[in-house]
Amino acid sequence: MEAQFHVKHKEPAMRWKDALPMGNGSLGAMVYGHNAKERIQLNEDSLWYGKPENRINPKAAGKLKEIQEKVLDRRFDEAEELMYSYMVSSPPNMRNYSTLGELDLALNQQSAFPMGWFPESEGEDYESDLDLENGILRIVHIEDGVRYEREMFVSFPDKVMVIRLKSSRPGAIRLDVMLNRYPFTDAKAPDDRRPGKYVSAGVWPATRCDRLYTLDGNRIIMEGHEAETQFAVGVSAATDGRIEDCYSRLIIREAQEVVLLVTAATDNREKDCPAAVKKGLDHAAAISYEELKRRHILDFSPFMRCCSLAVAEDAAASRYFQFARYLMVSGSREGSSAMNLQGIWNSEFDPSWDSKYTVNINLQMNYWPAEICNLSSLHSPLFELLHKMEESGEKCAREMYGCRGMMCHHNTDFYGDCAPQDVYPAATIWQCGGSWLGLHIWEHYRYTLDEKFLRQEYPVLEKLALFFVDFLIEDKEGFLVTCPSVSPENRFITENGYDTPICAGPAIDSQIIRALMTACLEAGKVLGIHNDKEKEFEKVLNRLRPNQIDSMGRLMEWAAQEKELTPDMVHTSHLWAVYPGDEIAWNKDRDLFDAAKKALYSRIEHGARSFGWPGAWHIAFFARFLDGENAGRIISMMLEHGLSRSLLNAENVFQIDGNMGLLAGMAECLLQSHAAVHFLPALPPSWKNGWVKGLRARGGIETDIYWQDGMLTAAWVKSDSSRMVEFTGNYPFLIRQGDRNIEYEECIEGYRIYMEEGKQYELLFGKTEE
Repeated sequence: MEAQFHVKHKEPAMRWKDALPMGNGSLGAMVYGHNAKERIQLNEDSLWYGKPENRINPKAAGKLKEIQEKVLDRRFDEAEELMYSYMVSSPPNMRNYSTLGELDLALNQQSAFPMGWFPESEGEDYESDLDLENGILRIVHIEDGVRYEREMFVSFPDKVMVIRLKSSRPGAIRLDVMLNRYPFTDAKAPDDRRPGKYVSAGVWPATRCDRLYTLDGNRIIMEGHEAETQFAVGVSAATDGRIEDCYSRLIIREAQEVVLLVTAATDNREKDCPAAVKKGLDHAAAISYEELKRRHILDFSPFMRCCSLAVAEDAAASRYFQFARYLMVSGSREGSSAMNLQGIWNSEFDPSWDSKYTVNINLQMNYWPAEICNLSSLHSPLFELLHKMEESGEKCAREMYGCRGMMCHHNTDFYGDCAPQDVYPAATIWQCGGSWLGLHIWEHYRYTLDEKFLRQEYPVLEKLALFFVDFLIEDKEGFLVTCPSVSPENRFITENGYDTPICAGPAIDSQIIRALMTACLEAGKVLGIHNDKEKEFEKVLNRLRPNQIDSMGRLMEWAAQEKELTPDMVHTSHLWAVYPGDEIAWNKDRDLFDAAKKALYSRIEHGARSFGWPGAWHIAFFARFLDGENAGRIISMMLEHGLSRSLLNAENVFQIDGNMGLLAGMAECLLQSHAAVHFLPALPPSWKNGWVKGLRARGGIETDIYWQDGMLTAAWVKSDSSRMVEFTGNYPFLIRQGDRNIEYEECIEGYRIYMEEGKQYELLFGKTEE
């Protein structure tokens, strides 16, 4: 099943979304794979337009009580008018992520880069092979009897992209190397001067940089700025041929081998960007290519080998599982930014939704697979972002709402801006974005049982909870509710025909706050924290509005039964308690469980699309509903119709949330642990034979799971600590640890066994083929 670790193509990409992504968390590259004129689009994860800004509207707090009264009285039009005026930030938009530029390579070309040039390929026997296990891309072709091979990777240990070009004949390489930065387009038009060739369509704009120059005869440095943010990117060349320095680019002639190194920096991390780039190039140039590659593989491969899926009947699913994990390893590393809407890969100066952090589902979905798919350490950039958000989050809580603690609305950026984003009532003033993010702290602890981590991060959880202690108000039925709020990004029609998103106490808010207060109380017990805040959290927990069922048997989205404006809305926010929460589950209130299923069926029947991030969320819901048939149907549909050639979630615009959410949903079909360890809870019927190795369960458990003819046959389980572990689902006929048979005990959810730290236990459920 080694094919699961490779993405191969017989021709290069013609569109950005079909290019192959590479990265080390900070430096990103999209490789088209052309062999005559190549374009490699580059990103640096800290290159954001401008610097931090204070956008908080100081008039908001003075109008809050009046707005709340109007919402509780259902005078929504009046409340909206006030909110448009007083709860919108100034300016209304935060900072956006930007492109770094591109590295352009021309092999054996005359007049390599004329104005309007477009990527081209020549020769025969072309193949590109992205080795997911080792994070290495190889591209080969033959031209005029000469075999050319490119090999490239982006090294985390040495903070550099490395590209090696080799030819089978001495002196056959004639290479032009250039850095560029201009508005990006994949559009092309026929070149009247060269029949069968193309040029870039539309305008041919000037390069957006401040300086572009060569250095030391073998380097190119490009410097520039995005508003106040300064950046630099550099490429160096080493070869057995000769290098000509023409100042604007490097010209390499009569070579059999060329090694290029690329690195970048911004003043969001480095005081002197050009100096940092030169230092990075010096560091990498002092190391041989083979040693750079060895260090890269030693770093990259363990992440990829520790977890894998093999489905005998579905090679596409097996390969995608690894590809999505590859995206996380390439896009989220210690010290890097959290993955934004496009991970780290963005070709635009003004990208869709600013390619920043939308926190009413998208950023959270980016990290759903981190724990279950054995990439727990790659979760850390999200926690670092939460720390960046503390200052702005506390300021928003204090100045907008007169509350303690911290909060965030529905977006944030590289700098941790928590003020309202946009002038869009259905999303702008939602106050639960930070709390949903904060619950990732608790999930990380539940999976790892890392008390040191929990103690370090608990103050953030506590601040997020304190905000709601102060912010919640009593509604007309005596429940504590958020007000004003929205159910992201939905609207309902009032009794007088007015459609509005504004409400008090939508289901998702109560679900998130209930989970947050519970997490704080449970974390306090683990850490031995006892103070007055405990009583405040318990008081809130006991007075939150409960989940409700409407007259049609569906879980209710709002506090009252409202008429939906968009019954096909893709945000299914009221099902948060099903996934990623677990308040509504198969082993709890059956009426709520059935009502949640009806709510999802209703959305889908009305036309809610099951592609991209909405489809990924649907898969997770069906997995929690133990419905492998529907989960498998959407998985197959997304794999077949929802991905670009390079497997990116790019049905329309590329967003990495759909990639990560699909991965998480696939994993949730194979293993769940919110109630007890549950093997194959929602196995898609078409996945008849296979295995999955390395999935993690809550409680510090690692599993290997095997099945035949759609039936669980065996599982290998290891615990990070000595403890009693509960299981549910099928009962094993035999449990072994080494040469010992182990007896299980009955428990509420199924059965349990005492597991010793680090020892592997084999659970047999049916006869396996020898």
